[in-house]
Amino acid sequence: MLTDSPTEMTTAITDVILAAQSAAAIYVIRRKTVARPMWTRVWIWLFALLSIASLIGAAAHGLEMAASIESAIWSPAYLALGLTMALFVIAAITMSSGHEKSRRFLMPAIMIAFAFFSITQIWSDSFLLFVIYECIAMALSLTLYTMCFWQRSAAGSGFLATGVLVGILAAVIDTQKTLHVTLIWEFNNHGVFHLVQMISLLLLTIGLYRSHREEISSEEQGGVVVQ
Repeated sequence: MLTDSPTEMTTAITDVILAAQSAAAIYVIRRKTVARPMWTRVWIWLFALLSIASLIGAAAHGLEMAASIESAIWSPAYLALGLTMALFVIAAITMSSGHEKSRRFLMPAIMIAFAFFSITQIWSDSFLLFVIYECIAMALSLTLYTMCFWQRSAAGSGFLATGVLVGILAAVIDTQKTLHVTLIWEFNNHGVFHLVQMISLLLLTIGLYRSHREEISSEEQGGVVVQ
């Protein structure tokens, strides 16, 4: 049965939209950009995991279910989110330092993600732990993308840095448990978090598209890469 809570329903609906938006980002990466193996695979896996986590979140928020079942389905969601954040950092390392260095950091990042997941299974406030983990990963990614933008060393880095910054803002909003906003429909902190996250995903997708497009332009014209 669907939930009777208006805020839980808007949270579920925005989760579904995030899943669709992530799938659209995968389409852009696969069909509208130049294939760069490491970079492309990392972002495809990242958005695929985010889409899975969003669909699980939609079910958890939008359906009435026993507490034991709800707790069980959150486990794969935390695993997917943990891996998403790990790949987020790897993507930033790939842009700032190259494919070889990002490959060396890939396995340690995945191991950290599994460690995070293991802790969520024994700690009572798993959500707070995820927010802390997410902010650390996003802050590191923001630093790397900002460096790329400042040095004008990678196209699209300005949009990527802005997308990460908006994502950090979204994570902070998600911690405000008393937040309640009415924008035609009612939204709690999770719903508003999803709305802001949609903007973040849009900026990230634009940054990815520009990264590939400007790379082609630079190769063809021998010009300076535009941020």
